[in-house]
Amino acid sequence: MIKHKKQFNMIKKILSYKKEITQALIERGKKQLFRLSVIIDVLYALMIYKLFTLMPNPEIDNFGREELYKVLTESYLNYTVIIIGLVLIILYWGISNLQFGNLNRTDSTHSALSILQVFSLMLYIYFVRLDAQFPGETILMQLQSTFLAVAGLLSVYSWHYSIKNNLISKALTEAEIKNLYIKFLPEPIVSLITFPLAWFGSGAWTLGWLLLIPIGWITKNYYDKLKFLAIKKQDDRLLEKD
Repeated sequence: MIKHKKQFNMIKKILSYKKEITQALIERGKKQLFRLSVIIDVLYALMIYKLFTLMPNPEIDNFGREELYKVLTESYLNYTVIIIGLVLIILYWGISNLQFGNLNRTDSTHSALSILQVFSLMLYIYFVRLDAQFPGETILMQLQSTFLAVAGLLSVYSWHYSIKNNLISKALTEAEIKNLYIKFLPEPIVSLITFPLAWFGSGAWTLGWLLLIPIGWITKNYYDKLKFLAIKKQDDRLLEKD
């Protein structure tokens, strides 16, 4: 019994062990952050380029001047999906830049989370391409929503991990740290909402992405309100000290 208790305590210590943060570890983390951000930016640029290549091409799609009007009018939903994909990838790129801009360093776990997020977006683009070839397939639309939601949730968790492991910039205030959570939420929320909309057809699913506008507006107003309350709270503390 005592032997099992010692083994349990040993396992508990191993699981709760945290690597000592040395100066060498900090410097290595800063260099890794730079390399990671370059890799992420390159991958985002390649994803945007890939989405542009899905647009109609007379040489690849075998249509001439006579069929141009027919192609553009009959396949407008396909092009709408591609345009939505471009907008979403650019939004996620902005989220990535916002998060990386507030980091002081990275580590192996954070790097893995960042790469997984980009990998999820690459899978999303794969299903965008399939959707352009087989329009109206419910499973393809749901898979797009799924991988966009996964990418968004990984972004939120990555920020949470960064806070817990002291990877963020020391210049950030407590209010700014909490408010960044809110800025990362609209995309995964809308992705989850659009998942069931796929059962109502491609039109309803495509229009569902317009929810990014009101949800983005709501979260922004909530963010501004929290910012105002944080400033007011800080001012009250200063007055109490005086």
